Amino acid sequence: MGKIILTALMKLPLMFKGLSVAFISMLEAMARSIDNIGYLILNPLKTIRFQEVRDFISENAVTISLIIIFIILIYITFSRRVN
Repeated sequence: MGKIILTALMKLPLMFKGLSVAFISMLEAMARSIDNIGYLILNPLKTIRFQEVRDFISENAVTISLIIIFIILIYITFSRRVN
């Protein structure tokens, strides 16, 4: 019994190393997906012709997205009441 416990304690750092590698690879995949989302959202802004419009949208992107989400929530609320 003591040999089993001793063996388990000796293998414990290897288990933590395996778990840490899996956790780091998961975080890396999440970071890549967030980076891709940012590319897909910000890249179309470069196609806008006027610099003033691009600056306005990039400076107020959070406000614009919150307004769009708020409008969608209002629409969902009222469409449920009709049905």
